[in-house]
Amino acid sequence: MPLDVDFSDLLRAVRKMGAEPVDFSVHSQAEPITQIDIELERGIVLNDWNDVDSSNGLLSYKGRQILLYIQDHTRKGVHQTLKDGKKGNRFHISDCKTLKMMREGGRFERYVVTQNLDGDFKVSGEDWHTKEYIEGIAKLQVCQNCLKELNYKGAGNSGARNIAETFDIEEFFSVYSSFFPHLPRRRAGEHEYDSYTKDWAQVAAHYKSEKNFICESCGVDLGGHKKLLHVHHKNGLKGDNSRPNLQALCSCCHREQPLHGQMFIPHADTQLITRLRREQGLLKPTGWTNALRYCDPGLHGLVDALEPHCSIAPEVGLDVQDSSYAVVANLELAWPETRIGIAISEEDREAARKAGWSVWTMIEALQNIQGLASHACGEIKPARVMEL
Repeated sequence: MPLDVDFSDLLRAVRKMGAEPVDFSVHSQAEPITQIDIELERGIVLNDWNDVDSSNGLLSYKGRQILLYIQDHTRKGVHQTLKDGKKGNRFHISDCKTLKMMREGGRFERYVVTQNLDGDFKVSGEDWHTKEYIEGIAKLQVCQNCLKELNYKGAGNSGARNIAETFDIEEFFSVYSSFFPHLPRRRAGEHEYDSYTKDWAQVAAHYKSEKNFICESCGVDLGGHKKLLHVHHKNGLKGDNSRPNLQALCSCCHREQPLHGQMFIPHADTQLITRLRREQGLLKPTGWTNALRYCDPGLHGLVDALEPHCSIAPEVGLDVQDSSYAVVANLELAWPETRIGIAISEEDREAARKAGWSVWTMIEALQNIQGLASHACGEIKPARVMEL
């Protein structure tokens, strides 16, 4: 319920003390907890593959990013899995070749979909010797084929085993948060709010104001969008509000900091920050390093895989205009000379195609890196609209 509070007396008292009021907001909009969210946290037995969308290479259930795993560990040995989750069935994060083989073999109905972020998987099965039904919680490991499919953290080149060993579900969901309309219900760091000092809101507001609401990393001016500017503790200690330990960062730069990989940022916020960077002259076609730095984190695997095959680095966050110069779409990555682009949003892809661009999804590009590189660099003249 909205509250109408008159702060005029408080503001007058602040000015009498020789200080100026600092702009702040107490507005908060919590994402509603739906029955689907509750069920996904527990796990839903999947009976029909059509309930899962994998069009972008990731796995989605009713607009929510999910994991897939086999709960029945009778064949693997439920006792063994409960003792060491690494010996159990792998869980899946993308539509990898393993899932395709399972579907072709008619075994897909054995899977469970879940959005549980803590890595605890409910497993069950029949003991081989006693025939007793056993269930419990195990820490399963991610499928390495899934990691390779997305080239997550460079897994497509090498090191999938090491990446699987340190895989963090919450971080993974954060990286691809732009791909889904509904963010995970539990936000990283909610349980750590008591680590901040009681005056943190005031400290942060003052610091951002002193920095003129400009990100100290990328330089984007967020004076018109102050909620997208955060204050970061450099040493990770949330109780240390000394000025040398503080840094004003846009939400995109903030989640790039060490141990901040679990920040969920809506696609609209990422696009807005990218657009502001471009409008303010901060985004320039200066090569692959900047493309990797400024593009959406969900496309890092694509950029990493594409660089060895493409001589021209893409522009980041390019707006597409129609014949009347109205902006109709935004491309996360674009090669303007050949009118080739990558877009996360289906709406952006369709609008850009109508405007004469050839637009690829992330997974289409990953599965045809050399084809994309050939088109983007102009070696093959692209069609006005490429139907993929």
